[in-house]
Amino acid sequence: MIYGSLFLSLLFSASSLLFSQEAPLIRERVYVESPTDTDLDGQPDRIYVEITRPKTDKKLPSIYKITPYSLPGSQVRFHNVDVELLPQDEPLSFFFTRKSLNSGAFLTKKESRNNQLQDNIEYAKIYAHSLGTNKSTGCPTVGGMEETLAAKAVIEWLNGKARAFSTSGEKALADWSNGSVGMVGTSYNGTLPTMVASTGVEGLKAIIPIAAISSWYDYYRANGLVVGPGGYVGEDADILGKYVISRSSICHDLFKEIFSDIDRVSGDYNQFWRERDYTLKSKNIKAATFIVHGQSDWNVRQKHAIKLWEGLSKETPKRMFLHNKGHIHPRDHQFNQKATAWFDRYVGGSDVSTIKEGVIEVQDADGSWITQDQWPHEKTLKRRMYFHQNGELKLEKKNLGKLSFTDIGKEKRLFQVLKESDSKHALKFQSTPFRKETLISGTSEVSISLSVVNRKASNLTIALYEEDQRGQIHVITKGWADPQNDLSLQESHLLEPGQFYQVEFELEPKQYMIKKGSRLGVGILSTDYEHTMRPKVGTQIMVDLAQSYIDVWID
Repeated sequence: MIYGSLFLSLLFSASSLLFSQEAPLIRERVYVESPTDTDLDGQPDRIYVEITRPKTDKKLPSIYKITPYSLPGSQVRFHNVDVELLPQDEPLSFFFTRKSLNSGAFLTKKESRNNQLQDNIEYAKIYAHSLGTNKSTGCPTVGGMEETLAAKAVIEWLNGKARAFSTSGEKALADWSNGSVGMVGTSYNGTLPTMVASTGVEGLKAIIPIAAISSWYDYYRANGLVVGPGGYVGEDADILGKYVISRSSICHDLFKEIFSDIDRVSGDYNQFWRERDYTLKSKNIKAATFIVHGQSDWNVRQKHAIKLWEGLSKETPKRMFLHNKGHIHPRDHQFNQKATAWFDRYVGGSDVSTIKEGVIEVQDADGSWITQDQWPHEKTLKRRMYFHQNGELKLEKKNLGKLSFTDIGKEKRLFQVLKESDSKHALKFQSTPFRKETLISGTSEVSISLSVVNRKASNLTIALYEEDQRGQIHVITKGWADPQNDLSLQESHLLEPGQFYQVEFELEPKQYMIKKGSRLGVGILSTDYEHTMRPKVGTQIMVDLAQSYIDVWID
């Protein structure tokens, strides 16, 4: 039995970490034939696969990881996010004459390589290079169906349904495999298991997606707005593809097409994003799914975990583990043992596992853990709260009017604006102090009636925060939207200055314990320096409080 970072490092680290020192090992390298031809050379793409397995007469289950990060990434430049006007502020043709890129470091999004070992169930280790990366042929399509089918082909080969060839060109058979496969990874590496599972492929018994994407639109967009993942503002699908690609000259035309399809002007939801929205196919997932995510992860935001959880069918075994850290593989609260037990039960076929389905474990900011049966927490109720003209946040709808602010997000970060006691650059509303610890859970929703006074486009950012008794601000969650998409994510329109629009959207889902004596606050802002494009300061926004509110799940 492997535990620790079984699924994170079993493919990166030395084989001795996977198997006992005494066990004789068999190592193989094959190329699995994909049904795709993304480089248009007239030949099926091939996926490079390394197999390390114990020498045994028994048929073996497999733990499979496929990664686009097997090589150091290429040098890339992010899209420029510091602009005079938002791209959607002018006719759509405007942006395509301004494709300048800013240089920026693209940090490697790889996983930790630590690993531990226990002897019990024996697994084969399967490590593959994703489509178009390192030793695999073809072109990466950044979450597209081609990548899905290529990764799926490896599972089909393990089940005798696809072809593979040795490095010398001979046909290779997985006659040692019993066909039972588990997949795992973090970030992009964790997204690939979700992609493959969404096809319902036979043989894939369990997945553990960690900090994984469930919809690429929700990674690079938010309610019609172009946003960047935390720490990577200016990144987009075309940039990520250029980062992982190993044969850029062959795939040049494909990436021109991707750049056109992602539409950094309107931010609308289109066919490119629909193809990469696995929540639309989550009912197809039959593999037992153990979702792992960090509540402080602003790279792959927690919405991805929650939308996948909510989309799984009732017949699919599932479990969720939400730790309080960021974009990492967790190591506390016996997570490694729980992950191992998940694979042992559903991939290895163990009949002694005590792992439970349907359990949700959530870690609060202070490190404490709550075990619950539902999301949101079963003790919380949706409560509608209103924004009062005097800055109060209350359940009662009164003392309403219109208030305005001027955007300064290009020069000040959201946290700085929220800290200002009398800011002209945001609207802030606060509850009375809480008389006891109070749990907030789930997905908060806002409905904002606003008018952009002096421009035809704007960012809209909403932050839910706690202000403690010392006056310290703790951002609980936030969300973003494009007012031009007030009617539809598929179609946007220019705003008429001075006209009011009703914008409704969800904030990022979180669970958080408000301390006794703290106040719950809501900030209404425009530009968020860490995530949105950053137009010149001065966008003036007026909010009609009588038509605006927030719904919060609270006990």
